[in-house]
Amino acid sequence: MPEVVSGGWSIHWESIGDESNPPILMVLGLSHRLAHWGRLPALLASKLRVVTFDCRGMGASERRDEPYSIADEVGDMVSVLDAAGVTEAIVYGRSRGGMLAQEFALQHPDRIRALVLSGTSTRGPNAVGSTERVNRAMNFTPDMSREEIFATQNEAMASPGWRERDPAAFASLLETDLAAPPRRFAVVRQQESVAAWTSDGRLGALRRPALVICGEDDGMVPPENSRQIAAQIPGARLQLIPQCGHLPMLEKPGEVARLVLDSAALL
Repeated sequence: MPEVVSGGWSIHWESIGDESNPPILMVLGLSHRLAHWGRLPALLASKLRVVTFDCRGMGASERRDEPYSIADEVGDMVSVLDAAGVTEAIVYGRSRGGMLAQEFALQHPDRIRALVLSGTSTRGPNAVGSTERVNRAMNFTPDMSREEIFATQNEAMASPGWRERDPAAFASLLETDLAAPPRRFAVVRQQESVAAWTSDGRLGALRRPALVICGEDDGMVPPENSRQIAAQIPGARLQLIPQCGHLPMLEKPGEVARLVLDSAALL
């Protein structure tokens, strides 16, 4: 289990795939750990060297109830790439991880080969918040068990009917959630680190290929946010995935892998 110390924090990272292949750094969303990528890293590893890591306070990385900034986490990404011996990578961020990926690209354009942004936002003045359906579902009550909370949350994040269409995948996600739930303080610290952040008005400076992905049924970070991102990044390609919500890496891993690998082949 390789680790690197970044800003005084121990960050767990992993690498799979042939090291001679083009590298891709994958950045997780709020409250998630490496297992939440599901099968996607293995699918991408058929043609890419896949580098993943647990964000501060999550998974196998160090857990401390201390504040940090998005700049600190961008530093973690640099440290992971350095530890992996990677100079320049495709950077793939989803949801909150997409915000880290945007900031990384802006601060370290020389270390970006391409950018993949999934279900994320600029957090600008025109950003669109979660839908009423999602907001209602996320209104948990004290009598709910941990399993009920995670199941309700996952149904809200996914495309309507995903649980019924793919019960095995839904059950696997729930098992992953329950196996190692994040500490509440760790989630709060993640929320705090991006609370005042925005990339709005800055993305026009990017000069690398960008693929912007979003599920058509994403109610957590609706597709309008991805449209705004794609409109700001010169030459960005926007791809909406049908019958998919905020968890495309789990709902449609094969489709996501195809989109990313097709884009990588064009570099």
